This record gives sequence, C-alpha cells and structure tokens, in this order.
Amino acid sequence: MTSTDQTRNLPLPQPRPRRETPAGDLLLARVQELNYRSARAMEGHVVGPHGQNLTVGEAQARAELIDRLIELEQLRGSQRHRRAGRLTRMLTLLTVTVVDLPIMLWLASSVFNVDWSDPLGLPLAISVVISVLATGGAATALHHLGHNQRQHKNAKRQLDWAKLSAGSKLSLATVGLLVGLMGVVMFVRVYTEGVLSGMNDLAVLMAVLVALVMVISATLVFWTAFRDGSLEQDDLRHYSECVRPFLAAKRAYEDEAHELSCQYDLLRRQAARGETGAE
Repeated sequence: MTSTDQTRNLPLPQPRPRRETPAGDLLLARVQELNYRSARAMEGHVVGPHGQNLTVGEAQARAELIDRLIELEQLRGSQRHRRAGRLTRMLTLLTVTVVDLPIMLWLASSVFNVDWSDPLGLPLAISVVISVLATGGAATALHHLGHNQRQHKNAKRQLDWAKLSAGSKLSLATVGLLVGLMGVVMFVRVYTEGVLSGMNDLAVLMAVLVALVMVISATLVFWTAFRDGSLEQDDLRHYSECVRPFLAAKRAYEDEAHELSCQYDLLRRQAARGETGAE
C-alpha cells in the first residue's frame, strides 16, 4: 500500500464540541421556558359573552370571524354596526343631568312644599332623593329598552317595525307610555303652577314647552342606546377584552425570548472567537 493510499484512509479530524458557558446554559433554559409559556398562553380559558367556556385561541378565532362579518356588511353599505358618536353620548348624558334632573327636582320640591327661603330640611332631602331616583330610573329603563331593540335595526339604523315580535312591540309600547307619562305629568304640574301663580296666558305655553323638553330628552336616551352598535359589536368587544391580556402576555414572552436569544447568540460568537484565538 502506498503512502497516498494510507493518507486517504486516515480518519478526518473531528471538530471539538463547543462547550456552553454557564451563562449560556441559563439563557438557553430561560428562552425555552419563555417559548413554552408563549405557546401555552393561547390555551388559557376565558368565558364567552353567552357564558361559554372557551380557550383563548377559540375566542380569538370567533373575534376574527365576527370582525370579518361586520367588515363585509359595512362594505355592502350597512350602517347597522356603527357606534353612536362620543358627542352624541355626552349630549345625552348632559341633557339628563342638566335638564331632566333640575325639572324633576322642581316638580318634587313643589309636591313636598319646600320652602326655598329656608330650603334645608327633610322636604328638600326627600325631593332630592325622589328626583334622582325618578330621573335615573327613567333614563336607565329607556336606555335598557333601546339597547335591547338593536337586534331589530335594519341596514339604515332604523327600526324595522314589520319584523318586530309581539314582545318587542310591547316593549316599544312601554317606552311610548313611559315617555308620554313623563310629558303629561310635567304638563299638568307646570300648568297648575302657572295658574296658581296668576299666569293664565302663559301657563299652557310653559307647560307645553316643559313637557316637550322632557319628551325629547327621554326619546334621545332611547334612540342613542338603540343606534349605538349591534349585538355583534358587543360580542366582538367581549371577545377582544377577554383575549387582550393573554395576547399581551404572549407578546411579552416572545419579546423577552427574542432578546435573550440575541444575548445567547452573542455569547456563542464570543466563545467561538475565544476558542479560535486559543488554537
């Protein structure tokens, strides 16, 4: 056998295994732990808008599906899912607070004979409590009824009366009765006060004006709640709020894992240069 053949049969030199530093081992272990937590984050459990027990991944998938359906309807020209503007909601709240509450307080104080020259006392306290309860209760009831009728809203954000069920028509009749009752009570009380004050000519005009203001305010509360979004928007908002903390945690795990991976790669490169220099 020639020397050339002997050279060919010699085993090739094997690279020495690169030994990790203790810091590198810790970084690698932490990266693996973060990757595991990131993967497990989507397996957490949340409660859906209708009481379902869902994983985070399932909730996110449903949110994405609802979002695509809403976007598709909006591309077709539907306005059913539009939210009421912030200005509209603020105007409604301002109307209830600045208009309805003082009028109701005046009505209650007239019923309980509050002496405004020395108002402090039990009659004023009772008047304040009754006016707050009456105003808040009426506004809450109208908002709740309007909120529940959004399922009958058409693409133009209008009430589709022909498709209403008997229960929905009864709810709307309740709304009309409540609003009408508020107007009648205000009309009668203001007219009576006007007559007793000797303003017979202006009593009817003032009574009609106050009653009209109360009716418009009550109707505004109902229609603002009715036009504010849709049931699909509510579900999407619920899913998004449930999923958001888990997605934030997943993103935090991934960011930290990426940062530690960069540090691990830097340590490996430094160790490789050190071994090369030692050779």
